[in-house]
Parts: sequence; C-alpha cells; structure tokens
Amino acid sequence: MQTENFNRLSGFMNIKQMTLSVGAALLGAFCGTADCAAQNPIGRRAGNIGMGVCRHTPDSMHLANANIGLFANTDTLHGAQIGLFTAVARRETRGVNIGVLAAMSHRRMYGVQIAGITNSATTMRGVQISMVSNVAREANGVQLSALTNSCTAPMRGVQISGITNIAMGVKRGIQLAGATNVCSSHMRGIQAATYNYADTLNGSQIGIVNVCVSHPRGVQVGIINYSRDTVGRKVGLVNINPRTRIDLLAYGGSSTKTNIALRFRNRSTYSMIGFGTHYMGLDEKFSGAIFYRIGQYFRVAKALTVSGDVGYYHVETFEEHSANKPERLYSLQARVNLDVQINRTIGAFVSTGYGDTRYYHHSRRYRDRAIFEAGVSVFLNGGW
Repeated sequence: MQTENFNRLSGFMNIKQMTLSVGAALLGAFCGTADCAAQNPIGRRAGNIGMGVCRHTPDSMHLANANIGLFANTDTLHGAQIGLFTAVARRETRGVNIGVLAAMSHRRMYGVQIAGITNSATTMRGVQISMVSNVAREANGVQLSALTNSCTAPMRGVQISGITNIAMGVKRGIQLAGATNVCSSHMRGIQAATYNYADTLNGSQIGIVNVCVSHPRGVQVGIINYSRDTVGRKVGLVNINPRTRIDLLAYGGSSTKTNIALRFRNRSTYSMIGFGTHYMGLDEKFSGAIFYRIGQYFRVAKALTVSGDVGYYHVETFEEHSANKPERLYSLQARVNLDVQINRTIGAFVSTGYGDTRYYHHSRRYRDRAIFEAGVSVFLNGGW
C-alpha cells in the first residue's frame, strides 16, 4: 500500500513539474501583464497584451525581439513590434516600432516608427511616418506626416508635412510643408512652404511669405520677404528690411479713377501693390483692378525724386462676357513719376505713361491709351 501511494505521489509530482515548465514557456512567449509588472523594478506600468519572442535582461528589464498584440509593450525592443492600438518601448528601440494608433519610444529610438495617428520619441535617429503627427525631443533623420511634425530641440535631417513643421532649431536640413514652417532658433538649410519663419537664417526660404529676424547668408524667394537685417538677398515682389521706406499712396487718374496703394522703397528700387476702381469709366457700372508695379528711382534733390516703373493690372468688369464687354481683362502699363516731399510725412507726385489692355483668352487688344495720374503720399515709417 505504501509503495502504491508513493508511486501515485511521484506521478503527481511529475505532472506538476511538467505543468510548471509549460507555464513558464508560455509566460516567456506571451509576455503577460502580471509577469511584466512583477519583474519591472522601475514601478507600475501597463502590461503587454500580446505575444512575442522576449526575455529578461540581467537588470530585470523586459527585452523583446518580436512583439505583436493589441497593446504591445516592452522595456527594450531589438527587432520588430506591432500593436493593433499602441506599440510602446520604454527604454530603447532598435528596429521597427509600428502602432495602428500610436507608436512610442520613451527614450532612444534607432530605426523606423510608423503610426496611424501619432509617433513620439525622446531621441530619434531614423524615420518617423504617421498620418497625423510626429513628435520628437531630438531628431536626426526624417519625420514624415500628413499634418504636423515637431521637434523640441535643434534637429538634423528632414521634416515633411502636409500642414506644419516646427523645430527649436535646424542644425542642417530641410523643412518642407504645405502651409507653415517654423524654426525658433538657428536655421541651416532650406525652408519651403506657403509661410516660412526662422529666427536666424543661414540658408534659403522659398514660399509666398518669408520672415526671419536675422539673415546672415542665403536668399529669400517669395512674394513677400521680410528680415530685420539687410545682409541676405531677397528675390520677390515685396522685399522689406529695416531700411525699407513704406508709403501709403492715394491718387486719381485716367486709368483706374481712384486708387490706394502701398509703396516699398529700398536703396534704389521700389515695388507697389494696390487696387483701383472704375477702370471702364465713371459713366459705366462698377469695375476695378488690382495691380503690382516695380521700378527704379533716382534722387535729384533732397526732396525731389524721379522714377520709372512697369506694372501688371488684373481688371474685373463685373459684366457678363460678351464681344463688347468682357468679364475680365489684363493691362500692361509703364510710367514715369515725379515725387516731391513736402515735409517728413506728406509728399505729392504726378505720373504719366502708357497702358495696353488686352483680353485674357486670345490676347487681342481691347484698348490702349495714355495715362495721367496725380496724388499724395503718406510716410508710414522708416523701416521695420
């Protein structure tokens, strides 16, 4: 009887040992929540709900070489991680970190992060790709998103987004966005967007509006270019620096009968943007034009300047299109101007020139005539 009981006990112990071995293997493969929490010396954290190939390092950290789950979670990732909702690596990522909603690396990330909504990393050396946003404290590589990229320290590499890129500095790289690029410190490289801003620009800006505080070298290319110094080159319709003189012009004439314009004078050149009304005549229905003019001026006396310019006018007649009254026209015009500065603020000027107005759709001449204009100028400031 004792021998029989002993054999039964031995069999039970063998079964128990086998069960514990299988359980240990399953825990090692599935990286369960309870196991991760018990083995983590740095405090409580969300567990890994998934499966993978992982182990514990001598310092009791959880290291995964492959990790797939609903909420993929590990301390260190050396391999690939895919989370249906989130993919998180707390200490270091070397490999591929993919989350359908979010992918996060709390410290260092070397490799690729891909997410449907957002990627975040403390130190990123590699590539971030998301549909909404990428965030990194330090970035050395590429950030690519449909909406926004941001880096809270000077970065090296490329930021590409559909809307906005923001960096606390660009040591060397490119910011390319559909709407806005912002560099709040030194920018060494190229910014290309509708609106570009940099604190100190050692490079180039390409956009509709380009703004920088200091521009030691490089070029701004856009419709409106602004900087607080005069060192860097500017290529655009309106170029503004601290030496730019800005005047408000109000005048009447034989082309557009009443006009308001802003004139931006630099060292020897100037540009003007403005609008005028009643292009077709005072006895006709309302018509108007918006225009841009660029020219050169010469100071012949302390208060007297002579200038010449050419301009492009877009004309709206607000009429239904017909053979005699087109809906819109364009006009190329040239002028010679004489300006007299009456006092520091008020000036007067007269202009004469010639305008050639044509149809848009076949460029045939609508009319051509001489231009006579006169008005006043108001000095707004001495530069920004």
